[in-house]
Amino acid sequence: MDMQQHLTEQLTTALSPAHLQVLNESKNHSGPATQSHFKLIVVSDEFTGLKLIDRHRFINQLFKEELTHIHALAMHTYTPSEWKMKQGAPASPQCAGGSKS
Repeated sequence: MDMQQHLTEQLTTALSPAHLQVLNESKNHSGPATQSHFKLIVVSDEFTGLKLIDRHRFINQLFKEELTHIHALAMHTYTPSEWKMKQGAPASPQCAGGSKS
C-alpha cells in the first residue's frame, strides 16, 4: 500500500480540505523505511472553532491504525483564514533518531 496516497485519500474524505499536501519525508531520515515520515498540511473549514490540540487529536484518531507503522507525522492544520494569513507551513526539523552506519 502506498501510504502517501492512502493518507491523502483519507484526509480528503474526512475533511474536504481547501488545500492539502501530504509529503513523504522518509528519504530525509536514517534507516531503510521508505514510508515512515510524513508531513501533513491541511486547510479545512472543519477546523473552524477547534483548538490546535483538537485538530491533531482528530487526525491522530483518523490514522490510529496507520500510526502503528508511521514513525513521524508532522501536522500543520489551518482554517482557510489562518492559511491565507500564513501562506505556508514551517519546514520540518532534521531527524534526530536512528543510527547512521
